[in-house]
Amino acid sequence: MAIFLVIFVHCLVNSADAADVNHEKDPTVKQKEDGIIKSLVQIGIPMFFYISGIGATFFNTEESNYGIFVGGKVLRLLVPFVIAIFVFLIPRLYFGQQYEDFTRNDGEIQNNYWEYQKGALPTIYLKLSWLWYLPALFIDCMLTYPLLRWSIRRSK
Repeated sequence: MAIFLVIFVHCLVNSADAADVNHEKDPTVKQKEDGIIKSLVQIGIPMFFYISGIGATFFNTEESNYGIFVGGKVLRLLVPFVIAIFVFLIPRLYFGQQYEDFTRNDGEIQNNYWEYQKGALPTIYLKLSWLWYLPALFIDCMLTYPLLRWSIRRSK
């Protein structure tokens, strides 16, 4: 359900942009679009964090320490994040240069992919787009580990 809601919100935003809806002629369309997006975003993303929290409670903090917890989160969140930057994000930015100004390095269209990649890497953190969720979830897990450990001890 959470995945469906997040995908639906992204499709709604992109379809309005692709349809070239003129919000100045009919401002009620923009108000309805914003209302739907705000309503659905308030459900989808927090639901992901909730599901992640439920999943974290299966980690046995009594037998495994913080280092093992961090190692597991690095393997599950940060490794896919780094791989996705090179496999999905940079190619998406490269092919989007013709259509979106923010994808261009120094405001110029780069035709050589490898040169584009070298130029994009220093500022890639500004263009994370949908990948923001993985490092945010990692930071959230690191900050909430003491609460997880306390709650598991308390439940026993």
